[in-house]
Amino acid sequence: MGVNFILYLLYGLAFFTLGVSILSRDIRLSELGIARIIWLLAAFGLVHGFHEWLELFEQLHPDIKTSLFSYFRLAVVSLSFLFLLYFGLFLNIITLYGDHALETIPRIVKALIGIFALSVILFAAYLDVGSGKDINTRLLVAFPGGLLSGVGLVIYSRTVRTFSKKVAVNFIFAGSFMICYALLTGVIPSDVVVPVVEVKIIVFRGVSAFLIMTFTIRGLSVFSLEQRELTNEHLLRFSQSEKLTSMGILAAGIAHEINNPLTNVSLNVEMLKDLIGDDERVSKKLATIERNANRASHIASELLHFARDEKTELKPVDVNRVVKSTRNLLKNQKLSSIITFDLQEIPKIMGIPWKLEEVFINLLMNSIDACTENDSIELTTFQENENVVVVIKDSGHGISEDNVSLIFDPFFTTKDVGKGTGLGLSVSYNIIKQHAGDISLVTSENSGVIVRVSFPVITNES
Repeated sequence: MGVNFILYLLYGLAFFTLGVSILSRDIRLSELGIARIIWLLAAFGLVHGFHEWLELFEQLHPDIKTSLFSYFRLAVVSLSFLFLLYFGLFLNIITLYGDHALETIPRIVKALIGIFALSVILFAAYLDVGSGKDINTRLLVAFPGGLLSGVGLVIYSRTVRTFSKKVAVNFIFAGSFMICYALLTGVIPSDVVVPVVEVKIIVFRGVSAFLIMTFTIRGLSVFSLEQRELTNEHLLRFSQSEKLTSMGILAAGIAHEINNPLTNVSLNVEMLKDLIGDDERVSKKLATIERNANRASHIASELLHFARDEKTELKPVDVNRVVKSTRNLLKNQKLSSIITFDLQEIPKIMGIPWKLEEVFINLLMNSIDACTENDSIELTTFQENENVVVVIKDSGHGISEDNVSLIFDPFFTTKDVGKGTGLGLSVSYNIIKQHAGDISLVTSENSGVIVRVSFPVITNES
């Protein structure tokens, strides 16, 4: 009894420590996809640790082993494995389709996944309820849940490798021991004694639980590394703000100086058109001059827009209405037919409609420029906690890793000369920040781009 007491005590403590360690992490600002589902692993740890202590209590008090207590313990272990199964399913979706995959999955698909997992565990519990044991629950839920979680953690190590190779190794070990735990818990019955060493299988489960806890907790340092990178990025942007302010003042002055001669050029071109009559050769030359003058004027206008810091009063805005207006404005654009919209019911935000239109036009035009007729562009709106989120996903040629950190910088563009000024995303970034919003981008070369824009909802609308 003494050995079993210590074993079950430490077994439950390992999982309980895992759950507490996860929940104690501040991951609210994390952009990693696993941050959105890690609470499921924490819930598994807490509930499963409680279940192991229930078994310990049952061994200390054999007289309490009634049908009611057995059913309660079965319900607890079923709930813990349900959390593990959900974690494994969603983690593999993230590993296959990217960190923001869950945000682009329709709610009906998420609901079907939830119903499937719940149906499996209810069926397993139904098979076990007669015996009061949890054999089928472990086989049908614990085994696939642990297996999916383990495989997902191993594959997800490739994502965290960008932060630290050591952290990636911890994820691999955590996933590997989770797979071991899935086999020891889901496939091998609890009363089995391992030959040769003559040790109960529960000992190996406890060791696996301890190793899962150790390597998962060490792997959680990825969130600290991510926050450090975000802090460094913010400091870099802050250090550049003074230079950008000076650049804006300079750009405004240059734009004003350029506009005057350009206006004069345009007027003189119109006068020359009237003077030369039907001379086709000269008309072509004048058309070229006029076209280049108009382009220079357009660049000057964008410079003014970039430099301008207008304080416009914010008012309640329906983002879906702004998106619909943007769709109407783009309907005559080439490839506009490949854009699809999924606009869910969302609350209003405080904003400036025409500025938000400019943001979505810039983002959609960038997607169009990166796509062909065989590609697709999806725009989705939904509410997430206290934010309205707009996700634009395209299957175009993407952006190389070397350019991702530069895309919001003024005058940076990957387009051919004459096809972009490099101010669209910079202007959009400033507009989004003016609305207290946030924008992030996930991309890899030749596999498209996912842009996520979020705005806080109205809390006290007058």
